[in-house]
Amino acid sequence: MAIVLRRSYIKAKEHLIPTSKQKMHLPSCIFGLLNNRSFAEDKGNNPEFINSTILVENGFNVQELPVVVRKLKNITEMNDDTTTQSTKPTADPANYHLIQAEFKQCVDLRDVFSLLSKCTKITPNIALGAMERIYDLEKEPHALFDLKGTHIHLAKGAILDKLLKVVTKTEDTQTILNILKSFSTFMEPYKHQFCDELLFRTIDNKMSIEQLCMFTAFLTENKSDPKYAETIDKLWVGFEQRESEINETNIALIFNILAGLKVSKRIVLSLLEQKLSDLWQKIKVPVMQDILNSFLEEKYLAMQSFALVGRWINTNIHALDEDSFLDIVSKITRLKYTDDQIEKAVEKYVKLKINKIESHVLIVGILNYCMQFQICNTHILNSCSDFFINRARTIPPSFLKSYIYPFGNLSFDPKNSSQFWKIAEAVVDDHFYKINTEDLCSIILSHIYVGKYPVKLANKIFSSEYLYKVNNSEVLRSLHLIDTALSLECADYSGPLMPKDQWSKPVAQDVRITNIINKIHKSLVAVAGGADKLSVNVTIPHFSDRTYLIDVLLHPAGLDFTMNWKRTPTNENIAILIHLPDHYCSDNKQLVGPQMMRIKHLRLLGLKVVSVKYSAISQYYTSYNKNNLQKYLIECIKHAEECL
Repeated sequence: MAIVLRRSYIKAKEHLIPTSKQKMHLPSCIFGLLNNRSFAEDKGNNPEFINSTILVENGFNVQELPVVVRKLKNITEMNDDTTTQSTKPTADPANYHLIQAEFKQCVDLRDVFSLLSKCTKITPNIALGAMERIYDLEKEPHALFDLKGTHIHLAKGAILDKLLKVVTKTEDTQTILNILKSFSTFMEPYKHQFCDELLFRTIDNKMSIEQLCMFTAFLTENKSDPKYAETIDKLWVGFEQRESEINETNIALIFNILAGLKVSKRIVLSLLEQKLSDLWQKIKVPVMQDILNSFLEEKYLAMQSFALVGRWINTNIHALDEDSFLDIVSKITRLKYTDDQIEKAVEKYVKLKINKIESHVLIVGILNYCMQFQICNTHILNSCSDFFINRARTIPPSFLKSYIYPFGNLSFDPKNSSQFWKIAEAVVDDHFYKINTEDLCSIILSHIYVGKYPVKLANKIFSSEYLYKVNNSEVLRSLHLIDTALSLECADYSGPLMPKDQWSKPVAQDVRITNIINKIHKSLVAVAGGADKLSVNVTIPHFSDRTYLIDVLLHPAGLDFTMNWKRTPTNENIAILIHLPDHYCSDNKQLVGPQMMRIKHLRLLGLKVVSVKYSAISQYYTSYNKNNLQKYLIECIKHAEECL
């Protein structure tokens, strides 16, 4: 036995623990004798197999994985060549339903035994038909009299064992899979035995990719049974052995079963990533949709695979109809991934098909994509604005925010600006009482972000009858912002209409900005000319919104913030705004609508405004480049925007 163990270890080392340059190869009988344990309880009478674990190197990762090990009866078996067994089903000549009908005519066990004796060959379907009829007869009351005879009872037990072996040893693996998936009560006691048989066929390389996926799916659905739960992670061997059979169709099946894997998930996922890289050009639309579904379910994050998906979308954009395009764009949005390839694909799609698109939901999906990644693509947004102008009256009220808000939030004024915003205001006015207050606030703000002032909508929302129904603090904060914005910007607005928010909670500064200010505080003091000329995290009195939060304020020494800001000389104070990456559109140049309005309002309040990139000052700080940091800050201050 010691020789067998040693040779087993040597073979495992040769075949299962390759170097980083070698491709993993798994023989049909796996030998990795570490931490040996007894096999399943109901297989205790079969000494051929034991459970084990094995160390597998995959790139730079070494992982301990469960395996099933076949005990050697003959030491010469070590030199046997590994052969791939056929997985094609052997068709029974008789139709199972006809066989079932024949056995149903049997009124007692003697009839069943008699019918079996007339068969020249008992096939798996015949065996199943007989077993099912025996089970049915046992449930019938008169069957109790048949079983009183000891010889009948013994014969029944022996025949059932024989029939079970016929089914278990069939070359048609699909038959066993069908039994596992069936809901027949009479087969439940035998399913663990069939499960073991399929596991043995897996390590003997007798299961196709499709069958492995079906088996894994069954085990996952029934993982509340400890027997099935412990079997799932032993099937990775089958996928590795059948790597060459993974194609552009069945690759989605393997992605779908990832959710059921635990310790073996990483190695199967690594295999899938490699195959996706090889097969992506051949993958059809439904298969890619299934793969993206799996990405979402698994919360998958791998830039290399996502980049392949981007290339696939750009290559296959012509093959997508409205439903499939919406599905893929929505999934990409939920995955929070995009790249130039995907953006080009979306642009290409709307350019070619905007006049043919019928679904208003598809346009919402495209605009949601632009919002998620803050993509201010002229062609995409102009095409969406054309659709809105032509179909505005048919769009349900609940979708109006999704159509209008992206334009303001991205600070994008469409080519047909006056027509777009006029129709937007008119449609919202028509459906005013069908739109919730939060959406109305977003729509009005989107107008203001691009310098449009929907006074009619504002007067409606600030009516006493309407305000009486509003009790949400966030909505009230938005209403205060709208009232303040229109009061500052719009000469035709008769506001402010909302009372000053005297008891609002302090506005919290983004922790990233707070941290970077603390880190570069000495440089800021040097630029300001002294610590008494600099304040941080400053909120303008009675303007209790993040819009009016000043990250760093440069001011004359000893400025008292309780003073009336309206009497402060214009351009005397300098507001430094530190813009985070998410304050910009995807081009990292244009600020989004809320930040543009923030700058405009601070300028209207008499401040000079300096915009500083968080990424730039972070880079200078982390590289210990204080001189260039100060030069950068001074240069930004030189280009400060004067008050309005």
